[in-house]
Amino acid sequence: MLVLSRTTPRYERQAQKIIRSVAPEQAVSDIVFVIPCLNEERVIRASLERLVSLDHPRLHVLVVDDGSDDDTAQIVSDFPDPRIHLLRRVLPEARQGKGEALNAAIRHIESGAVAPGSRAENVVVCVVDADGRLESHVLDEVLPRFADPNLGAAQIGVRINNRATNLLARMQDVEFVLYTEVFQRGRRHLGSVCLGGNGQFVRLSALYDLGPHPWSRSLSEDLDLGVRLLLDGWETEFCHRTSVHQQGLVDLRRWVKQRARWFQGHLQSWTLVPWVLRNLNGTRRVDLLYHLTSPFLLLVTSFLSLAFLLWILAIVLSAVQGEITFSPWWISAYLIAFGPALLFGLVYWKAERQEGQRLWRAVALMHGYVVYSLLWYAAGWRATVRSLTGRTSWTKTDRTTDDQEHEAEVEAAAASAEASR
Repeated sequence: MLVLSRTTPRYERQAQKIIRSVAPEQAVSDIVFVIPCLNEERVIRASLERLVSLDHPRLHVLVVDDGSDDDTAQIVSDFPDPRIHLLRRVLPEARQGKGEALNAAIRHIESGAVAPGSRAENVVVCVVDADGRLESHVLDEVLPRFADPNLGAAQIGVRINNRATNLLARMQDVEFVLYTEVFQRGRRHLGSVCLGGNGQFVRLSALYDLGPHPWSRSLSEDLDLGVRLLLDGWETEFCHRTSVHQQGLVDLRRWVKQRARWFQGHLQSWTLVPWVLRNLNGTRRVDLLYHLTSPFLLLVTSFLSLAFLLWILAIVLSAVQGEITFSPWWISAYLIAFGPALLFGLVYWKAERQEGQRLWRAVALMHGYVVYSLLWYAAGWRATVRSLTGRTSWTKTDRTTDDQEHEAEVEAAAASAEASR
């Protein structure tokens, strides 16, 4: 996948011609940003300000207040822009999961309350988390691709906006960059690009094709949606030249809880495996089968990693007792543990060098990232226990208040992206 990600798909040259020749408003008549919200008073105003600054003649923002008990709805109602729409959900219908909130948004759009009179095939819905900050050139990069009538959805990159101030946040940024820059870009060659929960652009008619509830109740409704679009015959795309910036978690306990929720959602997506085997073929089927079953592989490798760590511990104890002798196996062990990560360090350095990242620092970060990756075992086993005991409810992750420094980081990243285009 790393090799594939470093090459350009055959169709990209034609796609770039379209991007340069077709204005966003020519490819897409209406862009509707949907923000599902539950107690997002700390970040929602900054999100709205960012979205309405984007350039498109028929831009709409639909905020779905999913039963908030803070000032989220009031902040949205008071926002002085007619392009902002508020859909309020109340209990018991509210708080049934992100997927149900998004389904309510689609029904609201279908009623004509947002983008009235527009044809569904010419409308694109973009799902943005309340803390999401889209780069200023995002519409120029994404919307012209929808001139291809076969394109059902496009996903953009994801970056962590507080990566410079916290090591855990930095590791999350490395994680997202490696996933998008290696796996998502590689999947462009295989026709199996997946969707994420933040920064997904979906054609409205493609959502209609999936029925009245395009998003499922799965804890990973984004993964579920992307696979079902592929099963329905739509193409998906990844746009690597632009990103959405979001807050990274700075508390380890909250990180494990969030990743366990994602992992459990991935386990729920195993129900799609028979459909993938039956309806897809070639490399697309192989890659999606691997992707859907990867949680099982992670659980298996947790035992191998434990054995490896015990071996390292035995070496350390021998060194303390003065009984150690050099062995070529040490070099082999190092290359097994850190070799692939060193190659990935080059990928991360390329993504960060516009912001002054040094190559040696990127390589050093990869050593920390290997340790960080082991935390997924704790999240995975927690999710497995919850699945086996039938527990599927989760509380959402709290936000921290946005600040001007984070906004400046997004602007700097956007400027870097523009410079590298």
